[in-house]
Amino acid sequence: MASFGAGIGARIARGLCLLLVLALGASRVSAQNDGPLITSYGYAAFGKLKYPAGFRHFDYVNPNAPKGGTYRYANTGSYDSLNLINLLGTPPLGMVMIYDTLLRRSSDEPAGRYALVAQSITYPRNLAWMDFHLDPRARWHDGKPITPEDVIFTIDATKGLVTPGMKRVQTAVARTEKRGPRTVRVYFTAKNSPTLPVTVMDMWLLPKHYYQKHNLYAASLERPLGSGPYKVGKFSAGRWLEFERVRDYWARDLPVNKGRQNFDIIRHDYYRDGTIANEAFLAGNSDLKFETSAARWDTEAGLPAFRSGQLRRENIPYSNAAFYVGIVMNTRRSFLSDREVRRALMLAYDFEWSRRVLLKGHHGRLPNFFSNSEFASSGLPTGRELALLNTVRDKVPPELFTRPSSLPVAGNWANRRANLIKGAQILRAAGYRMAGGRLLDRQGKPVTLQLITYSPLIDRQVSLFIENAKALGIAVNYRSYDTAQFRMKLRNYDYDLLVNIPMFPGYETPSYGMTLMWGSKAADMPQQLNYPGVRNPAADAMLSAMLTAPDRETTVAAMRALDRILLWNYYAIPMHHNYPAPIGQMPITYWDRFGKPAKQPIYNFPFSTLDTWWIDPAKDARISRGRYQ
Repeated sequence: MASFGAGIGARIARGLCLLLVLALGASRVSAQNDGPLITSYGYAAFGKLKYPAGFRHFDYVNPNAPKGGTYRYANTGSYDSLNLINLLGTPPLGMVMIYDTLLRRSSDEPAGRYALVAQSITYPRNLAWMDFHLDPRARWHDGKPITPEDVIFTIDATKGLVTPGMKRVQTAVARTEKRGPRTVRVYFTAKNSPTLPVTVMDMWLLPKHYYQKHNLYAASLERPLGSGPYKVGKFSAGRWLEFERVRDYWARDLPVNKGRQNFDIIRHDYYRDGTIANEAFLAGNSDLKFETSAARWDTEAGLPAFRSGQLRRENIPYSNAAFYVGIVMNTRRSFLSDREVRRALMLAYDFEWSRRVLLKGHHGRLPNFFSNSEFASSGLPTGRELALLNTVRDKVPPELFTRPSSLPVAGNWANRRANLIKGAQILRAAGYRMAGGRLLDRQGKPVTLQLITYSPLIDRQVSLFIENAKALGIAVNYRSYDTAQFRMKLRNYDYDLLVNIPMFPGYETPSYGMTLMWGSKAADMPQQLNYPGVRNPAADAMLSAMLTAPDRETTVAAMRALDRILLWNYYAIPMHHNYPAPIGQMPITYWDRFGKPAKQPIYNFPFSTLDTWWIDPAKDARISRGRYQ
């Protein structure tokens, strides 16, 4: 174990050097002496590809699915821009459908990607660089070919004011080079890092010729040019938008697309909040919703549409890490930068009461930041995870090594009172004092926190927390914002406490995206995903170990160690699991007008596009025509 721990320490040191290089600027990576080359139709960051060369379609589609009809989906909020790439403005959900990527990931394996715009790839075993050989058939919607210049332009564009999903490309790429009329080489910022190529494979490709005449970094309601299976059709800004299937889509018969994108129109309607969107669904104005609350189920069961079978409810298995739902504490604020303060606030949240009274007993609680994945920690650290944590032993709470992380349990008056007494003791020991029923900070000023969210419906979920915080002498002011205002608050980290549902998405193949959520560098960068403002050297070390991991086992160990570090630093108060079903299952309700394949995708179920389902004429005929009039 000692020799293994030394090896882990060396890898972490190399990883920290990598992050330093990224902070100072991308370095040039030599393409010489990189060893034997591999050419492939796909790529798996770890393990082997599920689908062999020459496969015809994914297992979770019907390759003979008919095309046609309209799928309607209800969103909450609004949008004011059709520019998905930049950070100015709020784009509509679903805009990714208009863009192709170099490779397309499958949704029934954790790390597999297959040829799309890149017909094949070539790379050395040390992954210093990768050649993307573009399909000569690849076209933009205006008929112009997709070229190496477009790929290079897209990568260069990530240096500007772009979304976090695109910004991570910049940190993965050292430089690019056109190697032929249809080949572009991408040099990575580090060798032997299997997740770096994934960052480039997944980026949305942008047309250079289009953006020579249009401002990529401006919010705009002008329809952008793409190359994907859909394009923007009719819309009313902020209210609704239709995506039209591209009939002559160049990649419609590729294995990654066969049996998918079956609707002629995908329409997204926007409603002020979830209650109105639910009423619109029950009235027949949208086709499917994923359930985030079971409080209405008993009442809805008596509706004629449910009794007749026109409305169906079922659970879809999923293997994604669960979205984290909780109250994030912004450590950029002086008061909340104190770990003991955050520990005391954890004791003010009574999940058991919320589950019993508000959620009708249907929801569980998320014990981890990466629940429902192999990256969730449990018990005490052992093996590779322990070896990693030993390298940062002086930078983590000592109890991390002696007892498993656990959440406070309340549920009744006695337990709640005991938790609040303990919370008050923690605050007093940390140097805070009470005066006139108010907690005073170290400057003698009363403590007041603002809790923000995107929906007024969250007020019930946090009502008891606000009352309990008051018992600790802390005034918590609650406010909900509309979509544009809320997004601006997030971009500038302008809050003390935050409920943003959902947040902290997990990745089956974690890469640089994790550094945008948990890395110290991202804490000081506006418009990233590090909502708690984590600046933790131990977390940085685990991110470095993950980025430089030579195998899946080390990746898993580093992520579990990261999860444990985050839990013991109390960066957020976990609320309920986002779905009112056992973890690993997503309940959906839909109007029974669809055909669907025998198997469903287990990663990233496409609820907003439903792109593996299709209209079944016989079923559709049984649904009242009045729904769409």
